[in-house]
Order: sequence, then structure tokens, then C-alpha cells
Amino acid sequence: MKNTIRKGDILIISSGGFGHAAIATSDTYILEMSGGGDNPAKWFAGGISDNNHQFSKDKWIFGGSEQGATSARHIKDWIQLWRVPDNSMAIKCANYADATFWNSGHGYTKNRHIAYRLTAATTTLNPNYCSKLVFQSFYYGSGNATVIQPSMAGLSFVSPGALPNLFAGKYAPYKVGTF
Repeated sequence: MKNTIRKGDILIISSGGFGHAAIATSDTYILEMSGGGDNPAKWFAGGISDNNHQFSKDKWIFGGSEQGATSARHIKDWIQLWRVPDNSMAIKCANYADATFWNSGHGYTKNRHIAYRLTAATTTLNPNYCSKLVFQSFYYGSGNATVIQPSMAGLSFVSPGALPNLFAGKYAPYKVGTF
């Protein structure tokens, strides 16, 4: 799986619960909002400050620490890999995600500090949550192109599993595989 992931890919994890989503911001790194672990009260109430993380593919899949954060071992769950057919658009949206949610200059070290909180609006960039970050990367990162269905712009919540169904026409992602 690790060698299959490329820039702009969407990763959706089915863990038997709510699930999780992330985006590959390069051929090497995966960006996510990891959430609050086993404390759902933090997801809605005060949130979790500085919760955006970027890991190398290896550490994101198999677990490990990078830049002061520790990734869950995602390989223990089912990971779905989704890809937008227009590679140039996927790269454009991944660049947006990287600059908006990780490092404004596309560097390795984080200079964007985003709080995690499940909010009832898909338009706010901070706070954010995993699937909303991916949604916004394709909605805002696409410029004037209609990558996300226009009727989806006003959603109050985006679940990880719903992400592939929110795309418009030729941009609808296809499942590369489940690992």
C-alpha cells in the first residue's frame, strides 16, 4: 500500500466507529487531524489545540513519532485509498492542503496550528476535523473548478465515509483499493 499512495490521494479508515480521513500532501507525507482518541467530549466541547499532524507514509500507516506527534497504527484497520482521476487537480488540492493546514511555505516544519473540534459548519478553517480538512482541500483548493458538488458547500457535517460521494462528475474519485 505504501508505494501506491501518491500526492492528492484521499485515505479513509474504517475502524468500526466513526472512521477517519486524511490526504496525501506529497508522494511522501500524509496530513491529518487526529482527533481526541478515546475522549469524544473533547471532539465537541473545547476541542484539542494544535491537532494537525503530518507523517511520512510509513509512520502514518504503521505508527510512529514525527515532529513531536505520534501517529496511530492505521494498518490495524481497513484503509481505503481513493484517487481523483484528474492528477493535476489532485496535486493542486494537495498543495492547498499543505499550505493551509501544515506549512504556508510548503516546508517540513509545521507553522500552521489548527485546533480539532467537530463543528457544525464546513466553511471554517480553524477549528477543523479530519474529513472536513479533506473536503476543504478539494473545495477551496480547486480554485474555480467544480470539484465538489455545489449543493454540498453548505453541509453542516462531513463524515469520512461520505467523502467520495461529494465530488462532481469527472472529479469523482475512484477506489484504488482497500488495504
